[in-house]
Amino acid sequence: MESYISSLLIRMDHVCERMKILTRTRVLKKEDMERIDYHLTQIMRILNECA
Repeated sequence: MESYISSLLIRMDHVCERMKILTRTRVLKKEDMERIDYHLTQIMRILNECA
């Protein structure tokens, strides 16, 4: 289980870094930003339910 959690955290970090790089090099479409926001909201909802 520990390695699975580590894997998830690494992927989340990768998402954050990728987002930083993309926003420095180009403008994301509104639709893309809304999709990202939706999925982040879902992730936060799940994490809050576990708390």
